[in-house]
Amino acid sequence: MNKIAAINNTEHEINIKRYRYFLRKSLIVAEVSGVINLVFVSNEEILNLNKEYRNKDKTTDVLTFIIDENPFTADIIISYDWVLESYKTEKIKKEIYKLIIHSILHLKGIHHTYTKKSLLANREKMRELYVKVMKYIKNKKLED
Repeated sequence: MNKIAAINNTEHEINIKRYRYFLRKSLIVAEVSGVINLVFVSNEEILNLNKEYRNKDKTTDVLTFIIDENPFTADIIISYDWVLESYKTEKIKKEIYKLIIHSILHLKGIHHTYTKKSLLANREKMRELYVKVMKYIKNKKLED
């Protein structure tokens, strides 16, 4: 059973319920269980985390941290500023879904390098999981 928290640490209005729901369903499909925190932050906050934990002096879209293995506890940190700056308004929801899927793959131990081959393989795994999650959600809504 998953315990999920979704937190908005930004100045923006974010539909936290939507993303918590998507995360919950995605974790079920991906067979990941534990305590998962989904946190939306500013570019400044993600920059500080990236510097502190990855020694990278740049902003990024998403960071995934496994806090503990037993019980499994993890944080998914998304820069909402980064998403707003990178995508048109009509694409924001889907892009956040993709970032959540990307993080879930990391939680499952699926990582990538920045080679073309690795990025293509990771993109395919993301697409597969995304399609499975969307089918699962659609079927659940039909059952309700």
